[in-house]
Amino acid sequence: MSAENGWTFGLRGSESAVMRGQAPSSATYAATAHRTTAPVALQQTGTVTTSKGEHKPEAVYVVGGTGYVKESADGWKKGPLSDPGIANEVEDPLAELDAFAAYAKSATVSRTAAGVRLRVSASGWQLSAARNRPALKRAVREVDPTLAQLRKAGVTATDSQITLKSLTETWDLGGEEQGYRVTSHRYTFTFLVPFRSGDITVSQEVRADARGVFDGTVALPPGAE
Repeated sequence: MSAENGWTFGLRGSESAVMRGQAPSSATYAATAHRTTAPVALQQTGTVTTSKGEHKPEAVYVVGGTGYVKESADGWKKGPLSDPGIANEVEDPLAELDAFAAYAKSATVSRTAAGVRLRVSASGWQLSAARNRPALKRAVREVDPTLAQLRKAGVTATDSQITLKSLTETWDLGGEEQGYRVTSHRYTFTFLVPFRSGDITVSQEVRADARGVFDGTVALPPGAE
């Protein structure tokens, strides 16, 4: 997809933590992302909606290899993309596609009416073992903040007791005449966290759909530096 200056993606996501007999804690996310290829930069603006009906605007930029995040009326925070607190806010399908190369051999390949579909699935892994699997790296990074909150609330389950119930990553690519460019990317996972006599189910789903070519530029807004 580097043949074009940039691309626009529509983003949708949801996450939840559910315990039997309790009201779920959940949030949804909708955003638009502009991603340029030369130079590599990302502008991502959207809204987080909580299960309590609160709407929180969020802006994310990646410029010069540094991530910048602004949530609601809070000030900007910035850091390297190696910082999980920054990386978990960034939804960059092209960067994810690069990371996918490390475990693409484990994907199943099928033809679709529009082109090609690549899919990776996993289940049954203990979190302690999942931390060392390239295909599960993102899921582990994304679930860690939720686990930290649960442990502060009294959940004592260790990594070896937490289980990956399911993970599916799906890439839909256009056909050869389109250069096999990304049309959509979906990433979904569920972990089971033992608590008392049952499990807390922690789930997340993120989807990015290509909306077309982006001919603009991405620049940091005032105050981000």
